[in-house]
Amino acid sequence: MRRRWISIVTLLVVVAAPFAALAKDVIYKVDGGKLKGEILRESRSSVTIKTLGGTVTVPRNEVARVEREGDLLRDYESRKAKAEKRPSAAGWFEFGTWCQRQGLYPEAIDAFHETLALDEDHEEARWELGYRRLRGAWVTTDEYFEGKGFVRHEGRWVTPAEKANLEAGLVEVDGEWVRAEDVEREDEGVAVVRPRPERSLPASSSRGEAGETSERSKKAAPVNPAERWKPQNGGAPLGGQVGLPPLSEDERAAELEKNKQQGGWQIAYSSKYYDFYSNGPLDEVKGWARTMDLMCEEYISIFKFEGEISRPFPILLYGSQQEFMSQTNNGPGVGGFYDGRKIVAYHGKKGGGHGTLSTLFHEGTHQFQGLVMGQNMWRAQIWLIEGLAVFFEASETQGKRLKTGAIPKDRLAHVKRAMGGGQFVPLKTLIRMEQAQFGALHYAHAWSLIYFLVNGTKGGKKRFIEYWNQVKQGHPDQVGLFEELFNKPLDEIEAAWKDYVRAL
Repeated sequence: MRRRWISIVTLLVVVAAPFAALAKDVIYKVDGGKLKGEILRESRSSVTIKTLGGTVTVPRNEVARVEREGDLLRDYESRKAKAEKRPSAAGWFEFGTWCQRQGLYPEAIDAFHETLALDEDHEEARWELGYRRLRGAWVTTDEYFEGKGFVRHEGRWVTPAEKANLEAGLVEVDGEWVRAEDVEREDEGVAVVRPRPERSLPASSSRGEAGETSERSKKAAPVNPAERWKPQNGGAPLGGQVGLPPLSEDERAAELEKNKQQGGWQIAYSSKYYDFYSNGPLDEVKGWARTMDLMCEEYISIFKFEGEISRPFPILLYGSQQEFMSQTNNGPGVGGFYDGRKIVAYHGKKGGGHGTLSTLFHEGTHQFQGLVMGQNMWRAQIWLIEGLAVFFEASETQGKRLKTGAIPKDRLAHVKRAMGGGQFVPLKTLIRMEQAQFGALHYAHAWSLIYFLVNGTKGGKKRFIEYWNQVKQGHPDQVGLFEELFNKPLDEIEAAWKDYVRAL
């Protein structure tokens, strides 16, 4: 379970729970059980908590510990400050594993990258970030399987023999490769004599690098890029916005009220393209609603979306960061997310270019990536998806237009510090990164690369648009496509990229 990563697109369970707002405090019992809800009373003899199932009083001698809303945030900040005060590879790795246990996955990724900055050969941190050893060197997942002789087929790593069988229309049943039509006939009760092609086992199926047979070698199973950062709930990127008949005004109002009641929201507010559910100030909701409608119409043009948006897209806004963390199980480093069906954020996120509106612009970019790419969104390289979202998150309103392409100063400062401090991520590494390796620093890198390609190179914007269009259509080799379209050695592109960013 230690490698169970959840991306920038995190699972949310909310609208079906009318009392979801209660799940803020936790009683951990000595027998291993736990109760979630709102603590009403606490004394030397007992603790009373209001849960979804009713009010429960637990004798004090049965209580192992109590965590109240906000405890996790305070504990996180305290542990992070300790790691920063006396930085060491062991300290950052310990902090990263603590983040994992709390479900703070993006924060854990950042902590493991801090570990590698102090000890680049730290084996456990490398493994947690998805690296593999190949001929004595740490490589990415893709490089590992390429080096082992695997090939891609429909988004996953297979052996050449398996690919040949799959392309011949065969399927594997009980370890044997057979014709799909024969399987269907057998399922119907027809006896079939099946040809039996030679079975081919992956080179790493039984033994890992240098003959290891440990638990780690089992982790080297091929990764399907379609699962790279797809939400665990399997959300379709269309979010119900297209392909359905529009609702009448009465139907939409009824749906809005129903969802408000079921989710326990204080406010439900409709704009042209969005339905907002909020536990914060109504005036903020109305202002963001006007701006998001503006964004939507601008993005229709930018992303060349040709479909018809027939239904509103839901945006859920918690009243505070603590409520957001409590209800979504996200850590303090997450400001919001898109999961294919909705955008989720919170009120009160201000300053540093990362206010609530910039979060909505960021997640709105993901919404349109889903609209125009469909399932290919989940197959795209993470640097492209997140880099574009950061590119648009710094957008600004000018009257009835949205001005895009502004420089997010905090992201720029982040990548410049990385250049000066020896943490710069090489281009060949960035364009191959898997989601499990992608931390806060890489958002800045991905943005600056896209900004450079669009604004800092002759013909770069045209080539980038061609790259985007081919990825949108599901190009199977995005790294090879990048090298082909930009048509120069990666080291040369990287040098020009760094010079351009330093001058911004």
